Parts: sequence; structure tokens; C-alpha cells
Amino acid sequence: MLNARSSDVGEACGGSLRAGGRVPYAAIVALAGLAAIAAPALGEPPRVVEVVPDTADVGVDPALTEVRVKFDQDMSPQGRSICGGGPSALPVAGQLRWIDARTLALPISLKPAMLYSFSINCPNALNFRAASGESVVPYPVAFRTRGEGEAPAAALKPEDTRPMIDALRRAVLERYAHFDKLPADFEQHLATATPLLEAASSPSMFARRVRDLLRPSHDWHLWIRVNDITLGVRDGFATPNADSRRLAKILKDADEFEGVTTARLSDGIAYIAFDDWARRNGDWLAPAFEFLDALDPATPLVVDVRMNGGGDEALARMIAARFVEEKFTYAKSLIRNPEAKDGYDGPFDRVVEPSGRRHTGPVAILIGPVCVSSNESFILMMRKPGQRETFGDTTGGSSGNPKPHELGHGVTLFLPSWRDLTADGKEIEDHGIEPDHAAAWPGTHPSKDPVLDAAIAWLKGKAHGAPH
Repeated sequence: MLNARSSDVGEACGGSLRAGGRVPYAAIVALAGLAAIAAPALGEPPRVVEVVPDTADVGVDPALTEVRVKFDQDMSPQGRSICGGGPSALPVAGQLRWIDARTLALPISLKPAMLYSFSINCPNALNFRAASGESVVPYPVAFRTRGEGEAPAAALKPEDTRPMIDALRRAVLERYAHFDKLPADFEQHLATATPLLEAASSPSMFARRVRDLLRPSHDWHLWIRVNDITLGVRDGFATPNADSRRLAKILKDADEFEGVTTARLSDGIAYIAFDDWARRNGDWLAPAFEFLDALDPATPLVVDVRMNGGGDEALARMIAARFVEEKFTYAKSLIRNPEAKDGYDGPFDRVVEPSGRRHTGPVAILIGPVCVSSNESFILMMRKPGQRETFGDTTGGSSGNPKPHELGHGVTLFLPSWRDLTADGKEIEDHGIEPDHAAAWPGTHPSKDPVLDAAIAWLKGKAHGAPH
């Protein structure tokens, strides 16, 4: 993994996008149509307002010789970060040039029938900056070139987009569980944006304009899918309170599997990490169960889920079932239903119960801002004061159980269908779960992990009977 340095083009990956600043809602609506807008407020992070070709475009002519990127502010010509790597990396073929203070041209050499993806700025490389010094909000792009003999992408007409707008309106107003995340006058803004949506000349353009219209929700669980490419509405992601490079030095004898890392630490403490709760081919949790089964049930254990952004809650329950003492309710769900009295059915209890060989020793659970969705559910399943306690920082506070809504012409809108509550009825969205023991990150020592250190100190104290 390499960071793209100032004034160069390189591969940059790893970590998560930092959430960008908010843009006034009127500006968002204007940006959806690339209309002229007033200059952003002083200190407002600059944004990409147009890329040609742009995200989710297909049938792009492989003879195209440059990508153009337009920003909403005058830019500094000194720094740049074109992020991405691997076979889909953008094939930059020459020197980047500024056409004017807001427009950049990237010389490229494309091949037919290829998916290309890159990002203007990314977590580890934020060198595109406005003349005022603010870094550009990261803007990911993915497009496909036309294959030999492939017909150009079909164009949309207003008679095509009008039913799509109606479907969008119904879905958002009737099925979006977090509708209150949007401005109170959303319907008025939808009406204002309707001419721009009607004028979308392709499904990808329509999807981008829907993305920009819904961007004020800042909802991690709201996205649009078109041409097998996903467009999220949130500008970025949380900054993790973990560093894989630090951990690699600390966990020198770790065993790494797809999605699972296991290790033995000093003083008889064991360590296990879960990258996510995603469904994979085969039994990817098998190494985790084998590791737990090989431990003495009383072994002090660190469970690290700081880099886990969720997935399938059923998989999380399978692991939590190895720790809990009895069946209990760990969360509740309110299901969006426009026909219900208050707009929601429920609340419905979500429960976990013991299964398999139970681990009885003390457990320190490492958490942080990247933890969202079903991983927050896992944390709620695991917590038990005095026995299984959390260390780190407050979780991201985002859930939703997204459901698909077909808008037409291959555009699918995914909307959160539920509101996630703790067992005692507290909203998790935008609040998260606070740790039992806060641990500052990144700490003062560049090679230490202060969150892990705090957890180990607590586990050692439990082993020696010290009060905590």
C-alpha cells in the first residue's frame, strides 16, 4: 500500500474515508444538475462537481484520451492524489494539466471492455486542495469502456425518467426508515430537482443526481445501484482507531485467515479479530471456532472488531453465542410501514442465546468509529459489565437493514427499512455505543496500540483480582 505523494499519481488504499463537511441543501440540488452555484462559504471543503466520464458510466469510448475533473472552487495546482491500484487502476499516460483554476485533465490510455476505478483524494492521500488550503472531499469514480461490437449505452428520455421520479418519491416518502435525516422541506427540494432528474440522459446520470439529492441524509445505509456499480450518498467513512501496521508488529506470531486473525499474547492472553460479518463462500468462521475450542474456556481474551463495518447479523450471533450465559434481548427494531399508526411496526426484539462450547473467561472487546450496523449489534450482544467490557471509542451509530426499490431502467435505490434501538429503547443511529473504557487514539508512541494496551491491562487486573 502506497500513499500518493503531493504532485504525483500513485496507489493509495487502506483505511476509511473521513466524513466530509456538509454542503447547503440548495447547493446539493444545484450540483445534481451541475448548475451554476454561488461560491462555497469560507472554509467549506472543495468538492468534485463533474467528472467525464463519471461514476457508473458504461459504454465509454476506449479511444477517449483524457478524463476531465471539475471542482467547485479554485484549486491549488501544487498537490494531487489520484488513488487506486490493481488491474482496474486508471491508466494515466502523461502529465496532468490544469485547463483552468477549477478543471483538471488526466491523460489516459484505455482498453475496450474494462472496468476502471479511482478516487480523487482518499483517506491516506488528500493532496488535492483548494487555493485556500482545504482538502477536496474524496470522490470515487468507476466506469466501463465499450467492448468491440458493443452498442453505445441507450439514452433516456423524459418519458422514461418521469416514472422513475415517481418511484423515487414513493420509496423515500413511504419506505425510508430514517426520513428525518433529510431536510424537513425535502418534498419541495424534490420538486425543484425534478426538471434535472427528468433531463438525465442515462441511467448512470439519473443515479448520480439521485445520490446528490439524497446526500444530506449522510446515511451510510442508503445507496443507489446501477450498471453493477454502487453509489453511496455519504461523503466518507469514519477514521479507524486501529492501525494494521502497528498490529502486525505487536502480533508477531498471528495466524491470518480470510476475515479472521488469531494470536497468543503474553501473560496467557488470547487475541481474535473479525474484519467483518460478511457472507463468504465456505465456512470462513471455522478458524475462529477452532481457535476458541483450543483455548481453556477461562482464558482472558481480546476480541478486536475495530475495523469491522458489519455484514450479516446472523453470523455475529453465531460468535456471540459462544460467550453469552443465557438467552436475552440485545436490540429492538422499528420497521418502516407507512400504513402503521406511527409509521412503524414494532418494536420487535432481537435475541441471542448460548450455543456451543462457552467461553467463560474475561473478554475485552475493542471498538471504535468504524464499527457500525451488525457489528454494533455484535457489541450489544457481547457486553456484560465485569465480564465482557468494551475499550476504545464510540461506535459509528449507523444501521438500517437496507431494502431494494426498483426505480426503473436498471436503477435500484437501497433504503434503510428499520430503526435500530438498544434493548432499553435508545436510538443507535447517529449516537453509537460508548465504550466502557475510553482509550485515546493514536496515542503518543508510534509503535504501540493504546486501545489494545488498555484492554490487556484490564485483563491482567482481572486475572490478579484487582478492582476495575
